[in-house]
Amino acid sequence: MKTVAVMPAYNEEKTIYEMVKKTKQYVNKIIVVDDGSSDNTAKLAKLAGAVVIRHKKNMGLGSAIRTGLERARKFGADITITLDADGQHNPKDIKKFIEKINQGYDFVLGKRNLSKYPFYKKLGNLSLSFMINLISGTALLDTESGYRAFSKNCLKKIKLQAKKYEIAADIIFQIGKYNLRACNVNLSPSIYRRGRGVTIFDGFKNFFYLLRRRKRNIKEYLKDFKYVVIHAARSMIKWLIE
Repeated sequence: MKTVAVMPAYNEEKTIYEMVKKTKQYVNKIIVVDDGSSDNTAKLAKLAGAVVIRHKKNMGLGSAIRTGLERARKFGADITITLDADGQHNPKDIKKFIEKINQGYDFVLGKRNLSKYPFYKKLGNLSLSFMINLISGTALLDTESGYRAFSKNCLKKIKLQAKKYEIAADIIFQIGKYNLRACNVNLSPSIYRRGRGVTIFDGFKNFFYLLRRRKRNIKEYLKDFKYVVIHAARSMIKWLIE
């Protein structure tokens, strides 16, 4: 089984070398997509042993992920992992993703432990996950998480379009559209860094992005609502109060 890691990176010279080194222990190849960085991100990633693809200018997170996933397809990856370059994701968790893909899942999404996060962030994340699941017909927690795994079958089917932070919602939308088998895995605790990562505002932009992509009738929304409530609401509430 060939496992490839994809790391989108923008001005991450402080963390990229260590992240590549740690991740190499669990995958066969690492692709770092340097999205127009003005620092030494690309140089250090290559020095650490990654295959580096450079965007001449900053094109956005979605574009970087799409570039990395396309290269992983060309490499013939059986399992493709996306994780952040800023040190928020623990490479040791890659083993959990691989285990789930080997069990027959097409897509695995990392669920963060938000117990140390501000309440407003937890509530916003919960609400957004519910709405994205409602539109997509899925039942996944923490839909904004950037730690994911794709099977070879999944990468062949999905057709991503988002160029920026909307990529998170776009991925979930595609998982629901093609009725791919998906699940969550619990991630190791990470440190909350104020002002970093996707904001609540970004999250709701993701939701409205999906509204523009998918036009549905009321009967379809009611069907999805029932599915999401049955399969995800109880877990979401438990997750909120953790």
